Amino acid sequence: MRVRSALRLSALFALCLFTLSISSETTKSAGVLPIGAGAYPLSFADASVWLAHAANDHEKLVTVMVYFHGTAGWTSENTDFKWEINHSPATIHMKVGSSPIDVKYWSESDEVEIFNKKYLRSTDNVFFVDKIDSSQPVVNALSEHDLTFGPDDIPSITLLRRDAKVWSAVTGLPQESHPLGRKPAASEEIVGWDREGLRLLLTGEADNEKRGCELFRRAADKEYAPAEYRLGYCYESGRGERQDYSVANDLYEKAGNQGHVDAQYKLAHSYRTGRGTKINLPLAIIWYKKAAAMGDTDALYNLGWMYATGQGTTIDQQDAYRWFLEGAKRGEPGSQFEVGKRLIDGNGVSKDLMLAYSWFLILKTSQQEFPPDDWKQVEASMEPLEKQLDTAKMRDAEIRSREWMKIISESKMQSYAKQ
Repeated sequence: MRVRSALRLSALFALCLFTLSISSETTKSAGVLPIGAGAYPLSFADASVWLAHAANDHEKLVTVMVYFHGTAGWTSENTDFKWEINHSPATIHMKVGSSPIDVKYWSESDEVEIFNKKYLRSTDNVFFVDKIDSSQPVVNALSEHDLTFGPDDIPSITLLRRDAKVWSAVTGLPQESHPLGRKPAASEEIVGWDREGLRLLLTGEADNEKRGCELFRRAADKEYAPAEYRLGYCYESGRGERQDYSVANDLYEKAGNQGHVDAQYKLAHSYRTGRGTKINLPLAIIWYKKAAAMGDTDALYNLGWMYATGQGTTIDQQDAYRWFLEGAKRGEPGSQFEVGKRLIDGNGVSKDLMLAYSWFLILKTSQQEFPPDDWKQVEASMEPLEKQLDTAKMRDAEIRSREWMKIISESKMQSYAKQ
């Protein structure tokens, strides 16, 4: 049975956006009046907090966004999250392990304070704090950015996806590594058709979905890969178009040949399951490998099972382990479980109980995200290890798990650029 967590990222501290009633007393203010606060873990090494000053059924407006980076594993520590918005300054006070996080905002002066230094929000409303778990955190002001989000967006993730400058500052990678940091592959008009089509599709209204798919078609006719993929989704799902898996596959192939990873995965799945085409397992492997080369964790996991069970290829447990390991290093919990089990059994890899336990320690950080029956499977493999390993080996496993956390965190932060 496949062991999967309900979410790809452990809820190490709660996502929250609290809306409170605001006093009817009006005062002159240079800034805005926060109504809530939120926090979200981004990886084992990265986290985010924000204040918000408006929220309704259509959008939410964030006042200030702060990203944090520390030693891999610091976000797994016990967290205390407190906030106050009914006075000035509005404050967020957190403690993650021994690391304090304080953010203050004065509405009357429109100033933000982070680690005792003040900034004017009209100049800087996004910040990156490096070395948060050290004695000398480094605050980087990232200038002013659009902090308007959809009602269901996780603001800190959405901002990383749509803003190459912020993503680059937080990850330390060049802007050109972000899809939106490169020279557009199509004209602004074509990109605009695709963007508006997506907005319409996401409304969930039938007329808008149809209009959205027509915009995708206009952009797809210009061989714009994202629009080819989204039009394929219209046909696959029957939203805005009549459902036709065969047409969807044709569009996925066009987008996949241009390197669109989601299209590659979708086409592989179609060949594996016979969705809109005859089952062709060797061809499924080819397309899964294309998606895996782009870091797709589901493709990596599926390749592991196809090599483990001989689907479209000869059984090769060493190759199966290799694919599972790549998925595990990118944070895929099912792959992490398979790697741990195989290290216990010596299946496709030499037995190594200490190394196996290091992967179960990774899984343990997200225990609350597993369905109870799935977690029982993890415990059934983990608990015997805890009885077999001595103190020194347990300590070695803890050290190794931190090394895995660093690799997983880097991959996770890179993945937020995915469009």
